[in-house]
Amino acid sequence: MELLAPAGSRDAFYAALDSGADAIYMGVDVLNARRLAGNIKRSELADLTRLAHLHNCKVYLTLNTIVLSDEYSEAIELATDAWRDGVDAVIVQDIGLLAQLRAHLPRIRLHASTQMNVHSSDALRALAQMGVARVTLSRELSLEQIEVLAAVGREADVEVEAFGHGALCVSYSGQCLFSSLVGRRSANRGMCAQPCRLPYELIDHRGDVHEVAGPYLLSPKDLCGIDYLQHLQDAGVASLKVEGRMKKPAYVAAVVGEYRHALDATAASEFGTMLTDAFNRALTPGYLTQQQDADLMDYLRTKNSTTAAAQQELKTQAQDAIQRVQDFEQVLDFKVEIAVGEPLVVEVRDAAGNTGRFQGSPVEVARTKPLVVDDVRVHLDRLGGTPYSMGDLELDLDEGAGMGFSVLHKARRAAIADYEANRFFGGQAVAQSRVEASLNVAKRAALQNDLPTRKLKRSLSPDIVAVVSSLSAARAVLNAGANEAHMNAWLLADADPAEVGAAIVPVLPRVAADSELDTYCGIAERFGRAVCSTLGQLDTCLRRGIPVQAHWSLNVVNPYAVRALHDSYSPTRIWLSPELSGRQIADISCHSTVPLGTALFGQQEVMITEACVLQGIDDAHNPCTRSCVDCSRRARHFALRDKMGYCFPITTDPMGRSHLYNSVPLDLTSALPELLDCDVAALRLDLETTLNTQAAKEVARARRNLIAVAGDTELELPRRPDTVTKGHFFRGVV
Repeated sequence: MELLAPAGSRDAFYAALDSGADAIYMGVDVLNARRLAGNIKRSELADLTRLAHLHNCKVYLTLNTIVLSDEYSEAIELATDAWRDGVDAVIVQDIGLLAQLRAHLPRIRLHASTQMNVHSSDALRALAQMGVARVTLSRELSLEQIEVLAAVGREADVEVEAFGHGALCVSYSGQCLFSSLVGRRSANRGMCAQPCRLPYELIDHRGDVHEVAGPYLLSPKDLCGIDYLQHLQDAGVASLKVEGRMKKPAYVAAVVGEYRHALDATAASEFGTMLTDAFNRALTPGYLTQQQDADLMDYLRTKNSTTAAAQQELKTQAQDAIQRVQDFEQVLDFKVEIAVGEPLVVEVRDAAGNTGRFQGSPVEVARTKPLVVDDVRVHLDRLGGTPYSMGDLELDLDEGAGMGFSVLHKARRAAIADYEANRFFGGQAVAQSRVEASLNVAKRAALQNDLPTRKLKRSLSPDIVAVVSSLSAARAVLNAGANEAHMNAWLLADADPAEVGAAIVPVLPRVAADSELDTYCGIAERFGRAVCSTLGQLDTCLRRGIPVQAHWSLNVVNPYAVRALHDSYSPTRIWLSPELSGRQIADISCHSTVPLGTALFGQQEVMITEACVLQGIDDAHNPCTRSCVDCSRRARHFALRDKMGYCFPITTDPMGRSHLYNSVPLDLTSALPELLDCDVAALRLDLETTLNTQAAKEVARARRNLIAVAGDTELELPRRPDTVTKGHFFRGVV
């Protein structure tokens, strides 16, 4: 099982390398999900990759953010250069980027980021069909679930990677809009401000504050899976991931070193104190053993009682590790043949027997000064700035032979390049074997030419779609003029489509384990349509002949993602990400042959948590029974209130997962003319937290009426109070 280590800086990279990592994942200054880390300079990537390979360690580039339309050329260029520089894989989140890289760089090895929300067999198979070599599973899976998915991966010829250690993101698969909608800093763009780590009060619909186990209701402990390495290895996990690109080199050295020792140990042993010394938060095996409530959550933000001396020892050990790597040199023995009339031959060999060879033009007689042994040695030994040093020199030199010193320099470089190709890339030159010779994506504006183009026209009658949480609300919004009512599939388990009507569409949940999928797909079959929230659901419905819409949680933020979904699944409608500006929506629309939808009004879901927030209630008279279907706590309506007084509604589903919504509703009513200019086919009203059926009906009727008369340029739209937001429509995301 591969030990995969994080590197958020050059020093952390050195620490991981010295501590025994089998592979290292790292990003550069753009388009990676830890943009706030120090990261690696692009100019350093080739040298660091070479250094890692000399330590028998692989390098994975994190290109794992959503990619906006105007960033695509840069993203393709970065992946192309990294692949040419020898990185072993590129980690991606964006569906469009995945498809583009597969098309333009057919030999590239792609890994699916955990933010692609893979927690079920159907999703894993769908990504296998899209050409990924490895899938990073959701953190929320148990050992048993991981074992099942690893078996599915073997059948589909896809590796699975599982989290083994580090900070846990409370939002399922890291799919979170909390930081984005509250402060514009998008987690999907590597800029998360971690509002989940702040204190909150739990209040009910009357405003009463409930006693809780602690104020940090969204703050998990840190994952520690070192006691379960054998379970994970036996399950068939290909790679164990240590989280921590925001962490210092001392953390990387300590944690990677401990896991290296544990993986290499011939007998099981307890982990040392280094893991606790390297952490601020308490540790938990987390979802691996299905931990819940206080066993999982750090309600009080307890700190480890590490001493200043222990911290200093970790820093000293990390500095020693860094120095060892900086001082590392791969010794190469040289064998050189310089015979008049015969080709120049330079061979290099390391102690393990890996070789490289260069054969040049025939050697000529010296015209002026002939070569001597010291000349050859000095110019072959010019290895400064490389991780190589010269060992023995076996030289066959004819008297009177001559050549320019630049020829020796070129021969040395070529022999070492051949050595690297043989040792790291199966004997093929990197530039030829890994990147198509005719490809020059970096200088092509041709990406835009790959997209269909249609004339942008103003649509004055987009469909109104209301997302509601009850059949009574669904009927109300449909009577008020909505074209469709969307409901979570679990709310429709007992509903008869013939009775409730064809305009009600089940939404398959964003989180649906294998054990739940048959039920949800059965509901979709009965209703004859569905909104799908994962790639796996899209694939399953396609195979069953069920017309589908693509949910906004698929993070479609560019026309390439639209095309990828269209080509693979033929959705009848694609709902765009809530993180787009109006300009970006219009740009996607003008290249789309698929009807698009976007949000107009309502409180948007910012995260789903596998751990129920209501477990934090400290009530001895009404303890959590973990019987989620008939939970008495779920009968009440709760919200989290922050220090500023903003209240974020919470709902819990029958599986015990919590859904958190933005405190301030989106309302683009006053921007309706601009929104209609974007030429979307549908506008969504997110009314799941609107508990009053009459209120939902009035919202739907008001928006339908406004759209009906929006062609009138004299229309004065109502002023909105300060308690609403226009989201990212005018400002975009960072």
